[in-house]
Amino acid sequence: MKNTKSIKSINLKGKRVFLRVDLNIPLKEDGTISDSSRIKAILPTIEYALCEGASIILCSHLGRPVAGSFEHKFSLEPVAKVLETMLKRKVVLLRNWISESFGCNVGEIILLENSRFYEWEMQNDYSIAQKISDKFDVYINDAFATAHRKETTTHQLALASPVKGYGLLFEKEIQALTRILDQGNAGTIAIVGGAKVSTKLKLLKTLVKKMDWTVTGGGIANTFLKASGHEVGGSLYEPECIDDAAEVIDISKTNGTGLLLPVDFVVSKDSSGENKNEIVDLGAVKRYQMILDFGPKSIKNIAGVITNATKILWNGPLGMFEKESFSLGTKRLAQMVASAEGFTVAGGGDTLAAINKFISPKSIDYISTGGGAFMEFIEKDGNLPAIIALTESG
Repeated sequence: MKNTKSIKSINLKGKRVFLRVDLNIPLKEDGTISDSSRIKAILPTIEYALCEGASIILCSHLGRPVAGSFEHKFSLEPVAKVLETMLKRKVVLLRNWISESFGCNVGEIILLENSRFYEWEMQNDYSIAQKISDKFDVYINDAFATAHRKETTTHQLALASPVKGYGLLFEKEIQALTRILDQGNAGTIAIVGGAKVSTKLKLLKTLVKKMDWTVTGGGIANTFLKASGHEVGGSLYEPECIDDAAEVIDISKTNGTGLLLPVDFVVSKDSSGENKNEIVDLGAVKRYQMILDFGPKSIKNIAGVITNATKILWNGPLGMFEKESFSLGTKRLAQMVASAEGFTVAGGGDTLAAINKFISPKSIDYISTGGGAFMEFIEKDGNLPAIIALTESG
C-alpha cells in the first residue's frame, strides 16, 4: 500500500478519530448478536487509539435497510451494548449524526447509527463527505470488507480527509493477501470452490496467471469439466460460462500453470443425501446423476500439490459439505490445509463455515474478514477504491 499510512504512524493525542469499521454482523430474530467475531476483530485498533489519547467516532453499516428511513432491526444499538461490555467503557449511540456534533473528550467513544439509513451513503456523495470531514481530525479505515465499494464513508470521506490511514485489522488483511501473491508462483496454490463460476471468473483468470496450481471445486469445477467436453449429468453448472471457463483453461496452458480438476466424484440422484451415493470416475457420470463431492482419487491429487506448497489461498468448498453424505472432500481439504507447512490464507463465508465445522480456525495462518473485497483485492492487484482513496485527495 504505497503512500498510505498506518494508524501507528499518525499522532492521535487529543484527536477526534473517525474510525470506519465493519460491524455488519448477523443478528438473531430477537435482535441479539449471533456472531461477534467482527466486533472482536476491530478491538485492537480501538484500544490502540484510546491508549494514544484519542476520542473515537465509530462508523459502520449493517444489513440493507431502506435508504432514507430508520428500521429498528438494522439499528446498531445491540452492537453498542456488546462493545461496552468488551471495552468496559461507555459507548454512546448517536442517531441523527449528520445534524449533530461529534464532540467527545479523550477516551470517549461514539458509535454513529447505521450509515445505510442515509440515502447519501450508497451514492458516494462528495458534498456530504465534505460536511462530515469537518467534524473530526483523523480518518482511519479498518473495514477491509468494504474496501471494494465506492460509498461515502469508505471512499469520498477518505478523499476529503487530509489526515488519514488504515487500522490494524486492515493492515493485517493487506499483509496476508500480499504475502500470498508476492514473490512469484513457485509452490503457490489457490483452491477456489463454490456454486457459481460467474462470480469468480475474474478471480480465476488472475489466479491461473499468478499461482503454480489452481484447484477448482463445486459447481465451478462442473462448469470447467463441461468446457473440457465431459459429461456432468444433472449437476449444477453454468452453460453461459462455458466459453469463459475454456478461456481460463487456455490462460493456464499459456502461462504454464496447473489447473486441477476432479477425476472422480461422489454422485447421487439428487442432493437430499437420502439416496444411495456412488463413486464414479470421470466419463462415467450418468445423465440422471449429480456430482456432489470429490472422490478419493481427486482428494489424493489435491494432497499431492498441497504437500509441497509454500503458500495456500482457499476460497470455497469442494462439494455440498453441509450434508454429511457429501462432506468428505471439503473435510479432507480442510484437514490438509490445516496441516500444511506453507503459509495459509482462507476467506469467504462458506469457507469459514467449513473451517469451523471440520478444523480449528487457529490452524489457518490468516482468516480474512473480507468476502468480496478478499476476491477483488486479488483480481485487481490491490487497487480497491478504499485503498486508493487513502493515497489521494478529493
